[in-house]
Amino acid sequence: MSLSSSVIPVVLVALVGSAAVAQTGTPPGRERKARQLTLRAEEPPVLHPLRVAARELTTVTFDAPIVPDSVDRAVLAPFFSRVGVYADALVLKASVDLPEGRGPVITVRFAGEGAPAQVAFVLTTVGAEVDSQVEVFRHGRTAQELGKELADLRARCAVTEAGFATLRAQCALSGLGGAVLSGAVTPDGVAVKYLLKPIVQPGLSTVSSHVLYRSGSTLVLATTLSNPDETRPWVPGFMRATPHAPDGRVLTPHEYPLLMRERRLEPGARAPVVVEWSVPPETPPGTHFTLELMDTTGECSVRWEQVTP
Repeated sequence: MSLSSSVIPVVLVALVGSAAVAQTGTPPGRERKARQLTLRAEEPPVLHPLRVAARELTTVTFDAPIVPDSVDRAVLAPFFSRVGVYADALVLKASVDLPEGRGPVITVRFAGEGAPAQVAFVLTTVGAEVDSQVEVFRHGRTAQELGKELADLRARCAVTEAGFATLRAQCALSGLGGAVLSGAVTPDGVAVKYLLKPIVQPGLSTVSSHVLYRSGSTLVLATTLSNPDETRPWVPGFMRATPHAPDGRVLTPHEYPLLMRERRLEPGARAPVVVEWSVPPETPPGTHFTLELMDTTGECSVRWEQVTP
């Protein structure tokens, strides 16, 4: 047999061997899992498996503070490129898959009194799954507590949904057609009144006219505000309408949201501001109002007095 023909089998064996090594080192596709672990003080301590994998990040969070120094980083160093231990979390990133049956064991001790005092994990690598997020609950919740939490959540959802329903109804009645349909604009037309110049707090000014529109029981106040240079941004909040009865009594004030196209009025900018409000049905005839435009902190920026709708 010639030299060339004897080399061929050796080359083939080398290639097959190289392919086998490459194939063995290729990490299989794994499904990232998120799971919860509830510890029981009355149960004996056990080793909980923590499934890690090369180049995958595993985060373990705790509902109670832990002692970071209780985690032996030296045990993890040969297998992990990242080991982060915090007051309530453990973050691991493996550099290699762990050998079967020879994974390190770590113990995490809880801070303060109470049971269980610690939790232990055995780190392992499996073919199909890796733990991307594990939540550890030291304080298990009873069925009654979970039921109350669920009831509170349902109540909040109901309130939120009711708010959404109101907003949907308002959006459906937007524009002039919606104003007519909702009764905000009546066949009697819209009356227009111009208000006198308001009292303005330092740092803000008004521009152009101040108009009060009225149709039926619906009123709209419209003005333009200007924020001078070198001041803080002004963020619209609400208008407070305080009724003053003819006999001198100050009646219950009502608050209405301010509407502005911009989210806030930047220094050196100006923008129109409107507010829709109404006269309460129980208001005595002859009542006049104090109208105050507030920012989000509740600080009065602009005020009109002796306003008769």
